[in-house]
Amino acid sequence: MAQENKFDYSIKQDGEKWNAEITRRVSARRTTVSKQKKGFESEELAQQWAKKQLADCIEALQAGNKRKAEKRTVRNELAAKALAEKEAAAALYEEKQAAFFEADEDEDDLEEK
Repeated sequence: MAQENKFDYSIKQDGEKWNAEITRRVSARRTTVSKQKKGFESEELAQQWAKKQLADCIEALQAGNKRKAEKRTVRNELAAKALAEKEAAAALYEEKQAAFFEADEDEDDLEEK
């Protein structure tokens, strides 16, 4: 099975004009046009535009992915900190509860004697 790029460009001729499209692979069977421009005088101009737009698109995606990864890291750190605080509070509660019951049992033992 051949592996294709998620983003690519295609150049098509329409009469004497050239059209350029930036395509995105949605699934194995389906692609969609992300950006297009029509009416280039030559194939070379259409190719130049498509390559520049493809590079800009990929760069924007990478920047967005980096921002999201940074936010995810911060969010995961905060969640881990909150979980640790919750576990520490639960352990402290258990200790206090055990100490209370132990003191209560000692008090009952003294009353019985």
